Amino acid sequence: MTNLINKIICLLIVLGTAVSVSAAPEAEYKKLVKSWALNADGSQVFHYNMELTIYSYLAMRSLYGESFIQYNPEYQTLKINSSYTKQKDGTIVKTPDNAFVEVLPRTAVDAPAYNQLKEMVVVHTGLELGTTIYLDYTITSKAGYLPELDIFEPIQQASPVKEYSLSVTVPVDRDLSYSLANPEVMAKMNVEEGMRTISWNLKNVKPASLAPMQRIESGDMQYLACSTFENNKEALNYLFEQFDHPESMPLVSLAETLTEGKNTDTEKLQAIHNFIVNDFAHSRLSLNETGYRIRSAEDVIRTAYGTDAELINLLYGLLSAAKIETKVCAAYPVKDPQECSILKAIRLFIQAKADGQTYLLTSGSPKMSEIGWTADYCNIRDLKTGEEMDLTPCSPDLSYDVTMKLTDKEAVSTIKANIPAAFVAYSDSKATAFSEGDKNASVSQKGNMITVNYQTTEKVETVPGYYLLRLPDSPAGVSHQPYASFNSTRDCNLFLPYAPNETYTYTIEVPANMELSTPVAEKNISNAAGNCIQTIKQNGNKVEVSRSLKIDSNLIKRSDYPAFHTLMAAWADINNTQLLFKQK
Repeated sequence: MTNLINKIICLLIVLGTAVSVSAAPEAEYKKLVKSWALNADGSQVFHYNMELTIYSYLAMRSLYGESFIQYNPEYQTLKINSSYTKQKDGTIVKTPDNAFVEVLPRTAVDAPAYNQLKEMVVVHTGLELGTTIYLDYTITSKAGYLPELDIFEPIQQASPVKEYSLSVTVPVDRDLSYSLANPEVMAKMNVEEGMRTISWNLKNVKPASLAPMQRIESGDMQYLACSTFENNKEALNYLFEQFDHPESMPLVSLAETLTEGKNTDTEKLQAIHNFIVNDFAHSRLSLNETGYRIRSAEDVIRTAYGTDAELINLLYGLLSAAKIETKVCAAYPVKDPQECSILKAIRLFIQAKADGQTYLLTSGSPKMSEIGWTADYCNIRDLKTGEEMDLTPCSPDLSYDVTMKLTDKEAVSTIKANIPAAFVAYSDSKATAFSEGDKNASVSQKGNMITVNYQTTEKVETVPGYYLLRLPDSPAGVSHQPYASFNSTRDCNLFLPYAPNETYTYTIEVPANMELSTPVAEKNISNAAGNCIQTIKQNGNKVEVSRSLKIDSNLIKRSDYPAFHTLMAAWADINNTQLLFKQK
């Protein structure tokens, strides 16, 4: 017995050690410094300094074995001020010359117009557990390369930061709007030799969460936002002035070709949007990486590729040339208008109107822009005027009314599906993803709701004396989304694409030689995240099933996440989406 107790104690010690080891960080920034400066001559300087201590083999071999510094040598100068490691015993290992490797950034590989961009890869040497990496560099940008000082910088890093310093310096006669999304840290101001410096000193910054589906809109992500643009109109106009005029002959000519034989504005819009989405290579370079430059529509057409901003420019030009009412819109991921002069954070999309319908278009997807779901959380402005726009968020309400006729071999379902238009590609006039191949399916649309009537047949799974019927549902339904099977715990808020609201009703005609084996029941779960109701009833030879799920908000706060997970577990449970019948 004593030996058994000793073994148990040893096991508990080992488990406790394992837990403490797993909870320890892979690495820690002992010091992290980031500073930006706008000089009187218009040039800009970014300074970076870090001291990072390695605690695990994962950090040493994968996470922090290299540092990546992207810059444009045509307009920017990179200077490595110092780079070395200090091993646990105090030995200094300087980074050798052959450990500084210049490569083409991955985002620029398929964009020849931006192949001048460089990425300096600093390979850190002499690494072992307990080693501290020291890296200090400066990037200086020539006057005129960047339009203004424009900063949108995440605060939290992959590892905790013990001391974190941030500063922004501008001439005293320049306006500077700034905000740090951490109300506990106050800004300090210092004026010296005609320059004004705003700085923040943070202590013990926790690492960023690794949980999926985080967004700035959820309030979890801390960031520094600064800009010397006078206002959002000035900032947005800087981009819009680079957009092509829709009267230009290349755009007019191409628009005529693309819309030839199209009789309605909707058909014209679909043809042009399909052309942008499907006929161009889409470069992943951001506005910041291109220096906020947008190539002309003619260059994009000639080279058959473009950045998101460049393809939005082309889409806007072609739609306007086709006489379709069109606006370029910029969505900021924060509501605070003080931060709306930041260009680095915006997402561009097109608002177009055709035949009484409003379309929210992007360059990379045939479906509605995700902004259509999250308009309440964003600040949306007209790129041309800078004026704030009100977008009515799309309704996610989805319902299926299913009548099924069951035999011992198959189930024939007649389905009436009411589907939000945002779930259907703008080019998919037949809603083929929802009609399951029924060539006789009928499709109609009223406002933002598409109704599809179709039939489908599926085999019934059988074992001697029993029959298993799976209830059909929408391929866009919540049970098919990744967040339906997330972990039971979460260390941050969850931001959903939309707040689901689904209803399914099934009426199943059962043959005389079968009876329902699944118990008749009613389940009702209502909590802080929403509600889930599921009922099974039997009325003679008919079985009636009703399922509904309603989530109250896109934003699931961390405190409400257990309630949300409970609803998802009940909704996605396979036992609630199938019925068992037995032979009489």
